[in-house]
Amino acid sequence: MKLMPHADWNEIAATDQSGSVQKIMDGTLRAINSIGARRLSMSDISESSGVSRGTLYRYFASKEEVLAAFSEYVCSSFEKGIVESGEGIAEPIERFRAVMRFYGRFTIERSPEGIFEVEPAFHLNFLRSHFGRHKAAVQHALEPVFDHFDNLIGHRINRDAFCDTMVRLQLSTLIIPATAEWLAIWNSAPDRLCDWALQIAGHHSDHKKG
Repeated sequence: MKLMPHADWNEIAATDQSGSVQKIMDGTLRAINSIGARRLSMSDISESSGVSRGTLYRYFASKEEVLAAFSEYVCSSFEKGIVESGEGIAEPIERFRAVMRFYGRFTIERSPEGIFEVEPAFHLNFLRSHFGRHKAAVQHALEPVFDHFDNLIGHRINRDAFCDTMVRLQLSTLIIPATAEWLAIWNSAPDRLCDWALQIAGHHSDHKKG
């Protein structure tokens, strides 16, 4: 998969005064969902986006450039959104809930059911090439939460392992779609983990008293 440097995407987005690039990105998602990336043409992107071919070629010279921009757009949107979802929330568990809810919504909205059947190679390559950035964004958003758990249990949580597991769990729903039961478990994870941390903290306190 061709990747686009983050700075290049920011430059393209900054020049989009008319909203055309946003339309192209949204239209590309729709077109990939229905046609697949391999069979996709610039005409398909233009039609799905509702922009003229002239407008499309003003920003992108080829389908490969559109797909590279689309991949960076999705990843950048995730990084920005997951950080913003927890901003301004001082209470650690409420922050955790907000981050989890955003992540669940984003995965469902950006990767509708059946997307792997249409274009498995494109999406697998996307997930593999952006996995590290997704994990880093989650860790950044949850850093105050991890500090809270550290204080509760008396030692530092392995942040890398935690975020690695969390991202892999959520990405599994792209292959096996999330049910209502799964979403309930996912969204209740902050409370379950808080209970777990409090139990550990309680055990530590008992040992100190003894």
